[in-house]
Amino acid sequence: MTDQSLLAELPLGRNVEVIAHHEAGLVALQKPEGTLSHPNRPKDESKSLLQTRYDLDRQAYCWTNEHGEKRQIHLLHRLDSPTSGVILLSFDHKLANQIRDLFATRKVCKTYHALAQEKGRGRNDTWKDKLEVGREDGKLRVKKSHRGREAITKVTFERQRVGRNGLSLLRMEPLTGITHQLRAQAALRGFFIVGDKTYGDFPLNRRIGRDKKARRLFLHATHIALEFSWNGKPERFEAESPLPRAFGKVMH
Repeated sequence: MTDQSLLAELPLGRNVEVIAHHEAGLVALQKPEGTLSHPNRPKDESKSLLQTRYDLDRQAYCWTNEHGEKRQIHLLHRLDSPTSGVILLSFDHKLANQIRDLFATRKVCKTYHALAQEKGRGRNDTWKDKLEVGREDGKLRVKKSHRGREAITKVTFERQRVGRNGLSLLRMEPLTGITHQLRAQAALRGFFIVGDKTYGDFPLNRRIGRDKKARRLFLHATHIALEFSWNGKPERFEAESPLPRAFGKVMH
């Protein structure tokens, strides 16, 4: 059960906040940009969602509270380090497995917002690509390939070509989950997400960083919704994270 005492025990990382929870044990956190979804090495713990040990096999954060009781909370999915927004965890391992299955079978509704500069005229569409994940110069990179996995994203242009830099605000709803999917699909169509150091428009990134003092990836997980079974009954859970102020600052 998720009660206030359990939530209070969470060793939250810097500027990480609880934004929603369900008594079944489901918790939504707001992840800041630059924070790791989980540490890969012990020295990364201070830069992670929770500042404690992470068990890669169980996909769970583990710690001991002040009363000597062992605690763990399961990470249900991941966000790239530069991406901010809603991320889900569960205190209950059975619920964790159920919700991971929902992610795997495309039954979780995820919404992101991104700022991008258009190269051409954008229109509402569903993007479909075959993407292959590999490494280039030792860094993770995704490219279009007939050998790749199917990537599908529904895209809506909520605002277009506004402000001094002519930026557009995109609502992106991925129906699949591939590493760097949104960033790579946007770049393939000439819609470079501001602040993207891998697929972006680097002169634009430098100009906005200099003029607006904004040096981050402008991709934010704004909303997540799902239905799961608990005590034999269907339950619906939603969590929302508003756009960071930096988005408005850069658009003007």
